[in-house]
Amino acid sequence: MGLDKWLKSEDELKKSQKKKPSPIQAKKSKGEDIQKELLKKPSIQLTRYTLVCPNAKCKYQKTIRKKVLTDEDKTCPRCNKTMKAKAG
Repeated sequence: MGLDKWLKSEDELKKSQKKKPSPIQAKKSKGEDIQKELLKKPSIQLTRYTLVCPNAKCKYQKTIRKKVLTDEDKTCPRCNKTMKAKAG
């Protein structure tokens, strides 16, 4: 028993050198994977809604970007009346 534990043979050195990819190749493969994932994801379509309170004294307005408006969105926070919605 000697220094065999700490000394590596030439075959092991060659195998370890072949296994490690260069940093440039690793970065390229990660970038390509990210681009492929972005192409697979569907885009989310949001609609812009302009809400205006019909009460002449209130004159409250707000703009929301959502897929679908809920009843809570349509209620005026100042006077609690239903607001008029314009898409676009």
